[in-house]
Amino acid sequence: MVNVIFNKRDRDLVSIRMVGHAESVDEGYDMVCCAISTISQTILIGILEVLKLKITYSLDDGFLNFSLEKLPDEDIAKCQVLMETMLLGLKSIEIGYGEYIKIEVEEV
Repeated sequence: MVNVIFNKRDRDLVSIRMVGHAESVDEGYDMVCCAISTISQTILIGILEVLKLKITYSLDDGFLNFSLEKLPDEDIAKCQVLMETMLLGLKSIEIGYGEYIKIEVEEV
């Protein structure tokens, strides 16, 4: 199972931690895991390459973690469309494949 925790400060999504594998089918053919990875990595690329923001992140097999918390408020605001899009995209996967992904939003 992929466990996803978004941290929210006031109205803003400020970090994400994603751990695990969907394991919906054999490794290498797991479309659920592929969809989760594609959404999350595309958002990270948007923050790094499109918005040109410098954030600390960790990306490894079955793991993604990044935080916007050290950015100025105006840069955090710029990221919100991407962060909300990621949350909605992952929630849509959870609706159809909830046995493989669990999403939580925690206030910090």
